[in-house]
Amino acid sequence: MKNSNTFSTVNMMQCALKIKKIAADSWWVSRYEICGNGLLKPVSRVVFFGRSRDDAERWIETQRQETTVYMLSDN
Repeated sequence: MKNSNTFSTVNMMQCALKIKKIAADSWWVSRYEICGNGLLKPVSRVVFFGRSRDDAERWIETQRQETTVYMLSDN
């Protein structure tokens, strides 16, 4: 009989997050998925809207507990 334990293999999704200030009280966090070859997918999606950078950073900290998160800078 074949083992059908669906929990035996878990793939962790890796992503990179970037915080962007849109206005004085509007901070967005964009998520970029990381492909199997380690490169970022070219298209991101906004996953969080906050009123301050602290809001965005707190949200990211909660995400660190659920997945592998990398931060991108504007440089």
